[in-house]
Amino acid sequence: MGFWSEVVRIILRHRLFCLALLISLIAFLLLTVGMGRLGKDPRIHLLVSEGGAEWIRFPETFRLSIRQQERKTTHFRYRLDIPAVPATAVLTLRAMKHSTIYLDGRLLYRSPDDLQKWKEPHYLDLTAWLTQGSHELRVEVLNENGHPALLVYCNALGIRSDDRWEASDDGRRWMPALPVEETPPFAISRSFPRSDQALRDLLPLFTPLFALFFFWSLRSDDRLRPVWVEKTHLSAAAARWLLLGAWVVIAVNNFWKIPLSVGMDYEGHTKYIYYVAYNWRIPVATEGWQMFQPPLFHFLAAAIFRSIDAFFSPGTVVRILKLLPLLCGAAQVELSYRMSRYAYPRRESLQVIGTLIGGLFPMNLYMSQSLGNEPLAGLLTALIILLACRIISGDSLPPTKIPLLMGFLLGLAMLSKTTALLIVPPLLFFVSASLLRKSRVPGEGIRSAVYFVILFLGVAFIVSGWYYLRNYIEIGRFFVGGWDPFRKIVWWQDPGYRTPLQCFIFGEALFYPVFSSIYGFWDAIYSSLWMDGFLSANYDTPWNFPFMLSGAWLSLLPTAAIFIGAVAALRNKDGPFRQMLRFSVSGVIVYLIAIFYLFLTVPILSSAKATYALGLTPCFALLASAGFEVLTRWRFLRAAVYGLIACWAVAAYAAYFVI
Repeated sequence: MGFWSEVVRIILRHRLFCLALLISLIAFLLLTVGMGRLGKDPRIHLLVSEGGAEWIRFPETFRLSIRQQERKTTHFRYRLDIPAVPATAVLTLRAMKHSTIYLDGRLLYRSPDDLQKWKEPHYLDLTAWLTQGSHELRVEVLNENGHPALLVYCNALGIRSDDRWEASDDGRRWMPALPVEETPPFAISRSFPRSDQALRDLLPLFTPLFALFFFWSLRSDDRLRPVWVEKTHLSAAAARWLLLGAWVVIAVNNFWKIPLSVGMDYEGHTKYIYYVAYNWRIPVATEGWQMFQPPLFHFLAAAIFRSIDAFFSPGTVVRILKLLPLLCGAAQVELSYRMSRYAYPRRESLQVIGTLIGGLFPMNLYMSQSLGNEPLAGLLTALIILLACRIISGDSLPPTKIPLLMGFLLGLAMLSKTTALLIVPPLLFFVSASLLRKSRVPGEGIRSAVYFVILFLGVAFIVSGWYYLRNYIEIGRFFVGGWDPFRKIVWWQDPGYRTPLQCFIFGEALFYPVFSSIYGFWDAIYSSLWMDGFLSANYDTPWNFPFMLSGAWLSLLPTAAIFIGAVAALRNKDGPFRQMLRFSVSGVIVYLIAIFYLFLTVPILSSAKATYALGLTPCFALLASAGFEVLTRWRFLRAAVYGLIACWAVAAYAAYFVI
């Protein structure tokens, strides 16, 4: 008994270290399991080169339109000369997904018909069929809902799949095969001017704006600064009200100007609302494209719809419904302001910056002007984050009402969109660590942490658990994704696979951000975080594209500030503010990991969207403020930063203010 008492005493003494060690161990195990699945899980469409060979495909031009369920076949051929037959010639082949091998027209091998086994390599000893002279090796590859691709090599014969191979989509017309790493752009992306050119065209506007704030900042540091500088001091509260007023102006201006169809999955969300309005029941996930979504937003919209349907035309009713996500987006201004006040209670300039970044976050601006559940889920998640930071930054243990309120909000968020669940692991870790840190007697912190977890998760389950239990009863699973095969709603987009280069490369979004997601994960994240890189799934999106495109370069500054803020969170200094930064970084990392997994398993263009992390807007605002705290320590650099951030703010707002 004495041994275990001593163990408990040591754990309590080093409780934060033990908790961090436990979390690190769990993260390591999850990462190990995840890396092991990359090469074996058939749902992960990652094509990794090996044996000196590269994956190749037929050089078909990619198109942006949605492809329906189909099977495609590509023929590959390679001509080889054999001066002498080697003792052993083992051919290693991988295909996406079914393969048939011929040598000089003779069938040698056919892979199993089960396409779920496509990641298994195939080995074939060609020695028995080889003779001196010329031969033709042909491989037919069949893929379902994706482009066929082939990787093959044989060291003894010098065979490597590369551009020396030929490919055909009909077995008659042959063309040089194309490495899957080579990705041609969509034609629509080149129909817009380059982002750097858009920025140059707007320099007559941005140059005087930059100069104004640059010199205003320099004069504001002078002891003998003029009276007008004193009078133009902008408080954080005033910035908050100014931004909220700007949201009202954009709502009034854009009400009739934005086409109804602008927005991701607009038609699916509209059908969901109509279904609820006329049936007052939750649809099953298989009843429609967006019917897998949790019901809160659609029930709220349906209630508004039924109350005003008799007084307005159908188009006007839909426009009124779009005010609901717009209100949710505008509320992020207040939450960013509150977060900045918690973080910097005595630094009003940083409060202004945090409010400005969160209030004009481009992904929030464009997402909130379309019909969908993302802004509501983002607002509820942001409220949870704000309350969590209140606990982390506070000096005393939280009253009972805070975990009850947080659990209630989590339940509502889970009834809006399942992605709200992602904030729970980092939240529980940092709130529990904060409660352990604040405890003054052994055992008090553990009791407080357990009490918080029970109340928080318990209330959330009471509010939303019934919906997920209903899913399990109706369809055999708690969580339903939009691309789950059991829904039998099958479609895909080019290219239909991922490559290692797409996981690391970045840069296309700085020049041609529109649909730059075809080039890789980071281009997709950047172009949807700071711009409407997917055009809200509508080619007629009426945004002011010169301002939107110029934001590709202007957004490098707040991006750098966010990275600097993340680095600041890793410093050794402890304290409530540092824990808030670390919580924000952890939340961003968790969401990025989840989006990256979706990027690998759902090879369509919009699977990697920063908008899934809309609820992290206060976290981004906090990290940016921490970065700007570092960048504004030097007088001339501070003046340049203020000038550039003013240009960024004007571009972000003007981009989505329809003329």
